[in-house]
Amino acid sequence: MAKKPPRDPNAPKRNQSAYLLYQNAMREQFKALNPGMTFGQLAKYTSAMYAEMPPDEKEAWVARGEADKARYLHELASYSPPPGYDAKGDAIITAQPAKGRRGKPEKDPNAPKRNMSAYLLYQNAMREQFKRENPGMTFGQLAKYTSHMYKNLTPDEKATWDARAAQDKARYDAEIASYVPPPGHDARGVMIEDHRPRKRSKRGPKDPSAPKRASGAYVFFTNEMRPVVMKDFPGVKFVEMGRILGERWRALDPDDKKRYEEMAAEDKMRFQVEMQQYTATQAAMNPQAAQVPAAYGHYPVADHGVPTYHHDPYAHHDPYGQQAHHQYHQA
Repeated sequence: MAKKPPRDPNAPKRNQSAYLLYQNAMREQFKALNPGMTFGQLAKYTSAMYAEMPPDEKEAWVARGEADKARYLHELASYSPPPGYDAKGDAIITAQPAKGRRGKPEKDPNAPKRNMSAYLLYQNAMREQFKRENPGMTFGQLAKYTSHMYKNLTPDEKATWDARAAQDKARYDAEIASYVPPPGHDARGVMIEDHRPRKRSKRGPKDPSAPKRASGAYVFFTNEMRPVVMKDFPGVKFVEMGRILGERWRALDPDDKKRYEEMAAEDKMRFQVEMQQYTATQAAMNPQAAQVPAAYGHYPVADHGVPTYHHDPYAHHDPYGQQAHHQYHQA
């Protein structure tokens, strides 16, 4: 992702949306209520709480967002940018050649357009209608609504969209068969990148006897829900699968989500017990490494900086079974 241009420190502070104002106001309270949540889980929890908020409460946050927007526009109207900055206070930077989205290789603009699944065709066709019918819905709520409506289509209605997807696939296959890529592009029109030597991974092979890392609540949810989604959406693509799973996770009520959090807590306890047993075994095999676990606690840490020894096949692994790369010699 491209870095944002530097801003004039005296430029008006950008306004925040209703959701961002809510998120900033409730962050500490939600952290206190859910001390075991990771940053990502907390963000999903906040999103779910905002989505389930009663309309009158949400209107209050929308009003705050409008007030902050009015403040920003008022300050921007009287703002005089210094040389080298635009009207909003962003530094003016000479345009650079565009790169592919998210670092992906660029694609030939004349290459055939990829085919879409039945669900994506349905989503694109119904988006504007659903937006008109539900003007108060957020983007996330509209996505959940669309997924729900597609899931409840009759077999005949769903067969229609499956047929459209088959037609779109046939269109793509026919176009790609007659497509002649320009120099430097592959058969699908994607630019071929230079084959530069890749950096070696800093992680070495893991000790096969090391305990399996603990899984989070969302991982347990996806393991249970993935077969259900595959049944509801046959042939669903990987990216669509991730989006649908995320929508269903955010839509869970606290009681349902608590079940997965309890599974994660139980797995975390399992990992801690197994890790204690593992480190004790490692200490018995290599007494000099006995004090390493105490220094690093019972949770995974980076491999760098962990003392290593060479008295057994796995003596150069850290306390968590991961091979270390930096050698340290004791005084």
